[in-house]
Amino acid sequence: MPAMVDRPATNSTLLTVASGQAFSTNLIPTAVGNATKVFDVDAALTDTAISGAYVDEIWFQYTKRNNLFIDAQTASTGTYSQSGTTQTVTLANHNLQIGQKVYLDYTSGTGVDEILTITNVTATTFVGTSATSATTTGNVSVYLPIDVCFYLVSTASVTNTNQFYPLFVASIPATFDNQYFSLTEKNILPLINHPVVQAGANFVSANSTTSPKIRGLMLQRGQALYAAVSGPTSLTNGFYVGVQAGYY
Repeated sequence: MPAMVDRPATNSTLLTVASGQAFSTNLIPTAVGNATKVFDVDAALTDTAISGAYVDEIWFQYTKRNNLFIDAQTASTGTYSQSGTTQTVTLANHNLQIGQKVYLDYTSGTGVDEILTITNVTATTFVGTSATSATTTGNVSVYLPIDVCFYLVSTASVTNTNQFYPLFVASIPATFDNQYFSLTEKNILPLINHPVVQAGANFVSANSTTSPKIRGLMLQRGQALYAAVSGPTSLTNGFYVGVQAGYY
């Protein structure tokens, strides 16, 4: 694996800034200041002892501890119609995907607040199976997942948004169990090329949720990682973005 010699690096940065637009429109921030630097591999080119860095973990730690949902962003207001255990929510531009989870706070009707797993979507609706059976309609506050895009930047001074190169998007469900969110455990960090094959029982197996040093980022000296949240407004409550790496 890459030589993480004698210079380990761990960093934590508070992320609240939004990209300025929904990622369903474009991943690139609308302004240079709409992304936050979370890791730097001597972007200023002042440390000649560094050749690059290997990032083997990035994680999010929410700034609060809540027992129901993550209130990082203001909830979106929609309507719902429940028939038995089938729950259909109408919400424009929700951008949810099948398999994701949302927290639903029913504000009228007889719906019972819950975490719903999405089983079907359209552009304006999403469907899931409710934990309770009822026939009711009303209004609902939807705590949507928080989407965070990571960017590679190869300059010390960012002067134009075309200097942000999207790497991947982490979508954090706004449920209590995701207040700590590891990109390694969720298999979001990319696989690393390595002459030794990383496969078999050591890869996402029953006895190991992560395989050491099979996912991560290889960054060269002069590069940096930035991050931004989807949407036009900053987070009400942010996430600390932790980065664990080693220089070589």
